[in-house]
Amino acid sequence: MFFRLLLGLSAFLVAGSAAYFSVLGIATLFSGSYYQVTIMAGSLEFGKLIATSFLYRYWRETALWLRGYLVIAVLILMCITSLGIFGYLSAAYQENSLKFGQIDGQVTIVEQQKQTIDAELQQIAQRVNTLNTSRLAQEKRLPEMSSRAAKPVYEDIARAGEEIKGLNLRSQELQTSKFEKDNQLIELKAKTGEAKDIGTFKFVAQAVAKPLDTVVTAFICVLIAVFDPLAV
Repeated sequence: MFFRLLLGLSAFLVAGSAAYFSVLGIATLFSGSYYQVTIMAGSLEFGKLIATSFLYRYWRETALWLRGYLVIAVLILMCITSLGIFGYLSAAYQENSLKFGQIDGQVTIVEQQKQTIDAELQQIAQRVNTLNTSRLAQEKRLPEMSSRAAKPVYEDIARAGEEIKGLNLRSQELQTSKFEKDNQLIELKAKTGEAKDIGTFKFVAQAVAKPLDTVVTAFICVLIAVFDPLAV
């Protein structure tokens, strides 16, 4: 008795879920007349289940031509409702995919900006190192030079000091900007949790070396192949 209750509950949940998502999917495909299409799709879904139940109960008592018609009608309705489920799941995927794509694009931009900052920091470090080396070499020459000859050297050393000071200030600004970019990356990667299902599909797509859309479409088709026939 308990198993029969579980079986009935399972059948009700599967059929109800299939009907719900199918009706929503078909209504979404024809959103211009949403409520009218919802009523029509709901009627078709209900008729499909009733026709299936009728065939099960009165298969032998039903005329051959009527059995054939009802079987064909149920199969066609299964295709229609499967299309509705496909439309619903596809719409949900596209919505999350758009969010994930925007976040992924922002992450790529921020990472490129960080690379630019790192490159400039490296150039600054090399320039400062060159200036320090040159300044030290000039300072070693000063004791051997007359005051008149040393004047341009002092000016060069002063200019090098000013340039190093400016470069250090620029380096500090870049380090602050890089820290801000790191915080942006943390925030953006945290937002990917809102579209974590896309992240999972992306991982699977990379693992099987297939486009993301292909993997998602295949998964939806497999789900439909089990969902609606099991509901019937």
